[in-house]
Amino acid sequence: MTGYFVRRFLWMIPVLLFIAIITFSLMHLVPGGPFEPGETKASEPGRQALIQKYHLNEPVYVQFFYWMRDVLHGDFGPDLVVQGTSVNRLLKQSWKPTIALGLLATIYAGTVGYLLGLLASIKRNSLLDYFSVGFATVGAAAPNFVLGIILVVIFAVRLRWVPAIGWATGPTDIRPVILPVIALGSLSASYIARVTRASMLEVMHQDYIRTARAKGLSERVVLMRHIVRNGMIPVLTLLGPIAAALLTGSFIIEQFFSIPGIGRAYVQAIIGRDYPMIMATTLIYGAAISVANLVVDATYAIFDPRIRYS
Repeated sequence: MTGYFVRRFLWMIPVLLFIAIITFSLMHLVPGGPFEPGETKASEPGRQALIQKYHLNEPVYVQFFYWMRDVLHGDFGPDLVVQGTSVNRLLKQSWKPTIALGLLATIYAGTVGYLLGLLASIKRNSLLDYFSVGFATVGAAAPNFVLGIILVVIFAVRLRWVPAIGWATGPTDIRPVILPVIALGSLSASYIARVTRASMLEVMHQDYIRTARAKGLSERVVLMRHIVRNGMIPVLTLLGPIAAALLTGSFIIEQFFSIPGIGRAYVQAIIGRDYPMIMATTLIYGAAISVANLVVDATYAIFDPRIRYS
């Protein structure tokens, strides 16, 4: 098993390299740049000096070589929008809100989605089942920014229970966290609820479940030992990419709620054509997806002992 995961980890290197090449090429195919006339307040000589300083007058493959050289030394390069600072420094400043938001949204999505799906499968064709299906349908149909607007209008503007924008300033200041977490995690919770319900219902109709009941096992033992454990495999497959996406940050939600995270910095980098910041954020997202899928593969063997890697 160790050899399998080592190979999977090594495969991440060409995957990330491919992501870097594609992203770098697409960025430079789009006309314009961070130091185009009208995009910077620098004079024409100053603008030309900046272009030469950051090698933007070189061919694309030469620029990629300079960037890759710096990345291999742990340096994502200077920030082209915020002069005088580096991408590493900006990422260091913005990762905490992004990780906190993503972690809370993942916990919310996993807990709410799994419980709704599980209870809906146990109480099939009941009011709880209909509520779960309705929640999953509405959650999947409503984009997170639309849900965010609805939540802000109801709970921030009308009821004034929570602030409309901002982020927590301390561990006891949880009111600004509530709306972004719900807006970010509800879509994922709806997917998890639907997959959980379908997976549990499929397991419930398997022959070994009827055999377990025929042996006289209690319904609680059948549920926890056989149904829940075997029904978790499809849910884990879905939870890996979802956790990676949420932990990496939502670009729209962070921008909408003015959360100083990586997602908001990524949006501002796209607007300002900040090449180093775009590349760094894209690589972080790609690495998070790869690691999450690897972790999901590792947890398969925990829930299903029949799964072995070689």
